[in-house]
Amino acid sequence: MMLAALLAGCRQEPKPERQAPVRPPGLAAGCNVLLLTLDTTRADRLGCYGYERAKTRELDALARSGVRFEQAFAQAPITLPSHVVLMTGTYPPENGVRDNQRYALGPELPTLAEAFQTHGYRTAAFIAARILASRHGLNRGFDVYDEDMERFERRADAVTDAAIAWLAQPSDRPFFVWAHYYDPHWPYDPPPEYLHAAGDPYDGEIAFMDAQIGRLIAWLRLKNLLSKTLIIAVGDHGESLGEHGYDWHALLVYESILRVPLLFALPGRLPEGVAFDDIVSLADIAPTVLDLLGWEIPKEVSGRSLTPLFKHEPLPARASYGESDFPYENFGWAKLRSWTVPDWKYIRAPRPELYDRRNDRGELHDLSETHPDVLARLEGELAAFESGLTQRQSRLVAVDSASLEALRSLGYVGGPAPAGRDVENLRDPKDVVDIANIHRIAQALVRTEPRKTIEYMEPAVRRSPESFVLVELLAQGYAHAGLLELAELTMLDALSLQPAAVEAWLFLAEIRRNRRAIPAAMEACQQALELDPHNASARELAASLERELSEQRQRIAELRQRYQAEPDAAEFALRLGLELAAAGDTGAAIELLREALKRHPDDAALANALAWYLATSPQDALRNGAEAVRWAEVATRSEGLARFAALDTLAAAQAESGDFASAVETARRAAQMAEQAGEKDVLRLLERRLRFYEQGRPFRSPS
Repeated sequence: MMLAALLAGCRQEPKPERQAPVRPPGLAAGCNVLLLTLDTTRADRLGCYGYERAKTRELDALARSGVRFEQAFAQAPITLPSHVVLMTGTYPPENGVRDNQRYALGPELPTLAEAFQTHGYRTAAFIAARILASRHGLNRGFDVYDEDMERFERRADAVTDAAIAWLAQPSDRPFFVWAHYYDPHWPYDPPPEYLHAAGDPYDGEIAFMDAQIGRLIAWLRLKNLLSKTLIIAVGDHGESLGEHGYDWHALLVYESILRVPLLFALPGRLPEGVAFDDIVSLADIAPTVLDLLGWEIPKEVSGRSLTPLFKHEPLPARASYGESDFPYENFGWAKLRSWTVPDWKYIRAPRPELYDRRNDRGELHDLSETHPDVLARLEGELAAFESGLTQRQSRLVAVDSASLEALRSLGYVGGPAPAGRDVENLRDPKDVVDIANIHRIAQALVRTEPRKTIEYMEPAVRRSPESFVLVELLAQGYAHAGLLELAELTMLDALSLQPAAVEAWLFLAEIRRNRRAIPAAMEACQQALELDPHNASARELAASLERELSEQRQRIAELRQRYQAEPDAAEFALRLGLELAAAGDTGAAIELLREALKRHPDDAALANALAWYLATSPQDALRNGAEAVRWAEVATRSEGLARFAALDTLAAAQAESGDFASAVETARRAAQMAEQAGEKDVLRLLERRLRFYEQGRPFRSPS
């Protein structure tokens, strides 16, 4: 009895279910939100950041009415990864989006727009470049994702027009609007009046963007919405305008490229005309907005809310992480990582860099050798930061022809991910900045001035032959210049570096098609389809090649009839042999040419063609080095054939027979003759084959 009573006395009443803590109303509770992302905009090119020549009246006024962050940094120097960071509050290793082309945000991470949608807001995004197309996943949470543009980008006035038209639709719900302005991105082409006023193309683009932002803000003012609209203006990354020898942004992680403007304005609720010197990141924007609205910050978010600063409360110091996978993803060079703290900037690279931020904001004097202790400490901090991140894989998307063209038109490379490349011992991007600069220029010229592209790319490939995009662009230059054999050989070099490059396989198919090697073109097209079965361009090309193969067979049948009618006509024999070889039937071509040479044993053209096929056929069973040498010598004795062409064949035959010393000597004589004759294009081919012979390798025809 006593024990039962004691136990009863110890029995506890059940506890009520634990309630989630009620968040206090945020400083911007109930407000509309307008997010302005300023693509490729350097902080130090705005008037509010001290640039005296700036024509940025609207953004400067926004800074005066709100808060300016002096040291805001992007986490990646490239558009899509930066916007994913901004919209999710996560770092690139966490969201997996490391480059512009093949990546898309996966479903695991909530987005800022989804939070607004959950809280009953109407949501709309107005995108200015295809780099942020909905296929990359940032459309999640938007009622409207307006990516309507004629080509690859649209100007700021079109973005503002679309945003105002949507905002003008009647609604009693608050809004979240994201307006993306792309104008300061290369190529710089501002309207003439803005170029004249600014005196500089880049500044002119910023001035034009600023004016269009002003139109949007003026509309809000006209509708009495400014007092209840939180406005955030932020750059996604900066631009290198010649610093460190670089004139773009994606390759490096210096301050000119990672430092961005960041403004918050909500008069009456946020401080006005205040600047903060704390180091902050794009990853901090999403949690800050959510906190300002009084909403819960998702557990996946790694950035931190900056709201304490708006309440005049201190914020613990925090480093800013930065990265660029662009050198690796696009050129096969080393990845870069950066770690920015108040006093120092550390860059992890094959040759690490360390800069004194207090006295060297231009990052001109590398102190890594004189301060190894600081270098080691910051590397330790960076490594610890990385190890604490939950790394996720992004969703991968296929890069179609239109998207690839868009990327290239905007200066991006648009190649496939490196295939099985060892990430150790890669080139340091800062050592090959000039190649990256030249590549972007050459890429813009490849269709209109292919000879210029060739001029730029040949020395670049010699310096960095491991870089797929350099080799591929050189192949495109050759193709557009009509140097089809060189183009085919060079594109095969590129594909040996990146066998999964769908667009390169398609380009190879087009090259072979133009060489009339239709079956070989079909093989290349089939490779593309195996890699990407839904590729519309590959399907269209395959259908076209089927028709052309039928036409080629008809052409061969007609030539065979003419040859049979006139067996002593060497011209028909040669044409039929060349057509058979182009159609992939080299064996039939060889037999035909042998038969014709019985009637015309001294015909140089027939002898040269037969020797070439016997020396260079990809099919082992068809090659015969000794016979090839015999017929090549016949061709060299003739005056009816260009001497260097006959010597080229003889060198290939000598190499096939194993006499590489003679092949080298003969090829050099051929090259000398071609040079003396001013045949630069022939010289390119001869020098390429000469390299084979010097390495003790015979030459094989590519198709």
